[in-house]
Formats: sequence, C-alpha cells, structure tokens
Amino acid sequence: MAWLPLDPALLRVGLYIKIDHAWMQHPFVRNTFTISSPTEIAIIQKHRLTKLFYDPVLSHADVVETLNDPSLPVTVFEVDADLAEDIDSDEKALLREKSIHIQRVVDHWKAVDTAARDYIQAANETAVMIAMANAGQPECLKSAEHILQSITKVLDDASVGLTLVSTVNPADEGQEMAMQAISTTAMSMLTCKTLKINDEERHFLGMGALFHNIGMNRIPLAIRLKTDYLLPVEQKLLQMYPQFGKEILGNIPGVPQEVIEVVYQHRECLDGTGFPKRLIAAEISPLARLVGLVVEFTHLTNGRQRGRNLSATQALSQIYVNMKPKYGPDMIEAFIASVTVFPPGSFVQLNEGSYGLVVKSNTQERLRPVIMLYEPDASHNQAAIIDLMRERSLSILKSIDEKAIPSRIKEVLNRHRFKGYAIS
Repeated sequence: MAWLPLDPALLRVGLYIKIDHAWMQHPFVRNTFTISSPTEIAIIQKHRLTKLFYDPVLSHADVVETLNDPSLPVTVFEVDADLAEDIDSDEKALLREKSIHIQRVVDHWKAVDTAARDYIQAANETAVMIAMANAGQPECLKSAEHILQSITKVLDDASVGLTLVSTVNPADEGQEMAMQAISTTAMSMLTCKTLKINDEERHFLGMGALFHNIGMNRIPLAIRLKTDYLLPVEQKLLQMYPQFGKEILGNIPGVPQEVIEVVYQHRECLDGTGFPKRLIAAEISPLARLVGLVVEFTHLTNGRQRGRNLSATQALSQIYVNMKPKYGPDMIEAFIASVTVFPPGSFVQLNEGSYGLVVKSNTQERLRPVIMLYEPDASHNQAAIIDLMRERSLSILKSIDEKAIPSRIKEVLNRHRFKGYAIS
C-alpha cells in the first residue's frame, strides 16, 4: 500500500484511511477502513485523530481526483447541526461493537485460565498414573477414570479446550510422557465429537489415549531422547513400545480389551506400513487409528528428530496431502475440522498484508477466528482485536511459521496485553 499523509480537514467519504493511533485511542473497530459516512469524519475530528493517511489506490477514484486537483477549491469538512445529532449515537454504536470484540476475548481467556488449573492437575495426575500402571497396580484404572472426567469437563467448551491443547504447557519438562498422554487424549476426545462416536467407544478411546505411550518406559532413555536420526537397531527397539504397552496393561486386572487394542494398534497404518505387526485396513481398530493420527500430528509439531517441529498448520497440511493412505480421509478430515486449519497460537497473514495471532477459534466458522492484529509501520505498539466472523472484509491469506516472525511482532501480539484493553 502507498499511504499518503492526510490533513484531517480534508477527510472525505470514500477515502480508504489509516488511523495511526493506538487501537484503544479511538472508537473504531479497525485502524484502516473506507470512510462510509460524514459521522465517521466527525468522530475522527472529535477525538483529535491527527495521524492520518490515505491510500489513493483503494480509495474511490473520484474522491482522490477531487482531493488532488489543484484547480478545485479546497473545501474543509464542517459539522452542521443535523450531523451533530447523529455523532453521539453513531459513536456509541461503534464503542458497543468494539467492546464486544474485546469482551469476547477477555471472557475466553478467563475461561481458559480457569480450565487450565484442571488441565494441569490432570497432567500431574497422569504422571502418577503412568508410574502406577508400570508397577502393575490396578488402582491406576481408577486414577485414569478420574483424569478422563477432568479432561471431558475441560473440553465441554470446544474453543477453550482447543486453546488449552494448542497453547498451554500442562507440565514441566520432566513429565514429557504425561504431557504427551494428556495432549493426545484431549485432541482425540475433541475429534471424537466431530465423528459422533458413542459414549462407550468415547470412553475406550480416552482410556486408550491416556495409556497409549505407557510402553515407552521400557525403551532406553538415550533412544527416547535422541534428537538425530535413529539407527536401524534403535528404530526397531523403539517400535516395540506398543507391544510393551500391551504387555503392561495385560497384566493389570480389569483393563478393557478395547483399551489394550488402542494401545497395541495405534501406530499401525491402513497401508501396512505401521508397527509393530504391520496390520492393514480393517485389521486396525478405528479408535486406534484416530489415536495414531493424533500421535503423528504431535510428532510433527513437537518431535525431537530433525525435520519435525512444524507449525500446527504445516503439520495439518502435510497430513492432509501425504497421509490419507495411512490414516484414511475420514479420520484426517474429522481431525482437521476439530483442530482447525488455524488453531489458537498460530501466526497468520491477512489479505491486506497485516499479521495476526489467532487467539480464539470460532466453532461456527473455523476459517474465521478471532485474532490479535499487528499493523506494519505503525507508530504505536498496540494490537487490535479483530473477530473475522464480524469483519467480513478481512480474511486469512496464509499461515506464517513462528520462526519467521520478527521479535517485535511477537511482542506486540502477546495475549498478556489483554489486561490493558478496557472500554471506558
């Protein structure tokens, strides 16, 4: 965009303008927009918004021509008596709309922060449960039931649950297996809602996801923590962990066979390329296939080996393009619909060039989330809060790798800045 400075006295309906003031210093929902009414001009002048620019390309051509024609007299915009009556009501309407944007995000993060306590507690309990199961203690089943209830409660609000899964670190680094178990369970449970899985199967799915990596305790730590590519002998040993998990759970009285099946089969693939038994197609439990897909996503986004650590959007794209023969389009499409293409925490670029951070998913329209918006070349460092469901002229152009985002943008797009957003 070629922004040109604009004298406030020359504001006209039809100009596409940028207000280079912090978002909370004016009542408009956006800092850039096309002036659509004289009252908007009056409100700009009332708030003494003097750092103004306009884009001659995106503005109405006849207005730009009039503005730049030296043969025409310069007419200063003035507020008459009739217009003055409309200013107050229009400004209040703008503030109401803006407050809705802010309050929805503030309420969302309050709900996330409240739910996070249960989520983190569930992760801590999972570490204890894994230890109990490895020791063969039947009490681990009662603990798993309680953890599953906690996760189900957290996931009651899908948007809150997705934000927790995407952005909240539920445990310290010493509890990596518990973190993986709780994250896999949460994403599996979110997806089973999309698949409309019945209550009994949902229970088996949740239990299987919680126990899915229990066999990892029998794999040497040096192999589990290796960041380089594994040697063939190391890879073969690592691929035994589902078998070890089956053996561990098989020695605990009361574990349903369906749960053991999920643990044993979750790394199998439809095309026979999985492990440990290279099962194919209908030989694999659908619940195990779902957990396996979630584990694959987790490995792509948080894997230790080189070539991993993709963004959530990149990982979903890779799964969609390359892994249908392994997990099936039914599971993949349901998983993407549940996690969304732009999950919370994703950095995105919008159609008009600005950058944003997804802070909340809109379950009604998953491609139009709520974002914090960073405007390049602004003289301030305050992000706007934009709900793309309500701002239909904006759309997400593409996802941006977090590693490619400059530190200044990350600082501006920081959710802790929400505390400074308040409508007076």
